[in-house]
This record gives sequence, structure tokens and C-alpha cells, in this order.
Amino acid sequence: MPDRTDRSWPARPPWDACPRPVWPGTPAVGAPGAGRRVLFIGDSLTRESRVGTARLLRAGGWTPTFRCWGSRRLDWGLAQVTRARELGQLPGVVVVALGTNDISWVDEVTTARRVSALLDRIGPRRQVLWVDLHLTRSAWLDARAARFNALLRAHAARRPNLTVVGWHRVAAAHRIRGFDGIHYGPSGYRLRAQVVSAAIDRLAR
Repeated sequence: MPDRTDRSWPARPPWDACPRPVWPGTPAVGAPGAGRRVLFIGDSLTRESRVGTARLLRAGGWTPTFRCWGSRRLDWGLAQVTRARELGQLPGVVVVALGTNDISWVDEVTTARRVSALLDRIGPRRQVLWVDLHLTRSAWLDARAARFNALLRAHAARRPNLTVVGWHRVAAAHRIRGFDGIHYGPSGYRLRAQVVSAAIDRLAR
């Protein structure tokens, strides 16, 4: 079966976007993924760690598809879930890595409402992994990130299908700091790929 691409995505994406999302026609083989599909919805942090994450997942038998675009927010994520569903490409495992651009520019009430809406749109029958935020730009932004992470964990406490991937804890332990308080160097993205892929592997175990 041939690969399928989302032709609503630009054929030549701008520099801050991922390539067109690809739904592989041939699933990966191996354990623990056993060919199961994973959809990623994220911003520039997902874009920059995409290649390393995909390599680790395919080695573990997972079949990933990436929808990522820099500076995007939760409302964009809602649209990506809708589009994936239209294409029949909303699998049983969805990884969300959004929120950084919301806490900087969107009020907290709106952000909380959009988190709920996104989880509702994905639905309770799918496993959702949400990568929490690790920012080192300012005390103000760090505090907002902490509140966002607490919001995710509050949802996880009442949504059995939601797992929060504790990127902040691991990044802090390894003293990962963004060169601009948000984005990392190569070692940071390698670690992020390892943390996220390991969290997905744990679903299978």
C-alpha cells in the first residue's frame, strides 16, 4: 500500500513547518510497537526533535506521523485533530506537545478551555500522551509553565486515557536550558526524543 500525504499541507512548507504529514502505507515491524500508529501534534520543539523521535520509534516497531509547525497554539492543534479524523488518520495513540505559545500570549482561562476541548476532540478511547513544558526564559514564564503542567496533571487524574510525559522533570535534572529560554541545542532534542519514545514504549508494556 502506498504512503498517503495530506495535500492540504503546503507542498513546500515554510522553514518553521514540518514536511507534509505522511501516513505510511507499510507499518513498522518489531516490538513493542508491533506496527501500531502514533500521531504527533506539536510546535517547533516537535519539529526539531522529529527525526530523532521517528528513528527511535520505528526501531521499536511504531509507525509515526507528524503534524508540527512552529509557533502554533492549541486552537491549531484542534484543527489538526479534525483534519486527521477527516482523513481517517487519527490512530489509537496521539502525542500532543503544545502549550508553549499559548502560555506566552493567551489568557489562562482560554488556554484551559482549549486543553479540555482538544482532549475531548481526540476522545476517551485513544491513548493521549501530552509532553509537559520546560521553559527557562523568565520567572514569569516559568510560573505560567508550572500552572500549565499542573492543569495537565489535573486532567490526567480524571481522564484515564491521558498520560503526562514529564519532560520538565527530566530536562531540569539534566540541566537542559534553552538558548532562548524555549528552544534547545542538539543534546536537548536528543534527550527529548528519548524521553518521548520511552513514554510511548511504556504504553505497550
